[in-house]
Amino acid sequence: MQCWPSLTAFGKYLPMPGGNLFYYDSAGNATPTEHTGPEKNDTGGKPVVVLIHGLGDEADTWRHVFPALADAGYRVLAVDLPGFGRSNWNGGISIGVHCKAVLRLITSVGAFAGVGVERSVVLVGSSLGAGIAELIAVNHPGLVKGIVLVAGCFPFENSVSKKLLLLGLPFLGKKWYRGFRKNHEAARKSLYSYYGNLDAMCDADKDFLRERVISRVESANQERGYLSTVRSMNVFLMFSSRFIARKIKLFPGRILVLCGEKDRVFPPEKTALLRSLRPDAEFVTATGAGHLPHQEKPELSTVEILRFLSTVNSTGK
Repeated sequence: MQCWPSLTAFGKYLPMPGGNLFYYDSAGNATPTEHTGPEKNDTGGKPVVVLIHGLGDEADTWRHVFPALADAGYRVLAVDLPGFGRSNWNGGISIGVHCKAVLRLITSVGAFAGVGVERSVVLVGSSLGAGIAELIAVNHPGLVKGIVLVAGCFPFENSVSKKLLLLGLPFLGKKWYRGFRKNHEAARKSLYSYYGNLDAMCDADKDFLRERVISRVESANQERGYLSTVRSMNVFLMFSSRFIARKIKLFPGRILVLCGEKDRVFPPEKTALLRSLRPDAEFVTATGAGHLPHQEKPELSTVEILRFLSTVNSTGK
């Protein structure tokens, strides 16, 4: 799976039990390498920003946000979750495994500006990645000072999707996924439901997304990662709503929620429960965007994330 061209130089691998975790690191590197220890990177006391993609996506979803945050002086990490993108995985794959992998990345790499110099973290998650960001934050509030939830959050009403329940069935899930291998055009068209206006995006983005969705459906690693995550997510949504509601209410850090106005996967009204639990949270709607506002409206998304980061810096929370 090819990297977005301007991100290629930032690619690295972190060996972990179960596989090799691929990530982009704004500290930079000439070519993708194996991680060997904490990096030296002076960010002037700013928190490290960790970008977490959604279900069926990869770190390149942040291709327009990553460089802007790095240019603003932040240490930025963007991860391919286990079983997705370039993170080939032999071990088990679940919501818990994704959380452990991101936490391992944070503690091994991202929480250090230099050897022995620990930094706070702000997590930015898209869709499923938003839920992972929340879970890590509520369990490690001393490390995570803020979370940005893009087109997703836990908890929300009507948590279990009938479509996801069906995809969680081994036979049906594999049949659906493998059907796209025989019809790449159908795979490309499946992207439309995630965007407010896919055709309005630039040619470079559209070409990249077409090649990327074909790479996904052809990948046995990605098939396993996707379907295993779906099954784990279904179980989590059925049994953990009260847990996350209680925990997120007590989380001491700051919260920003960014939704797409035309999101058909996670419409803005699904944030109502979180609004009631966290009246102090900020809510921003990206006009005209679908489920991936950081791709369709990268300028707005970047401005809002940077503004939020500045409040975390200024409050020290």
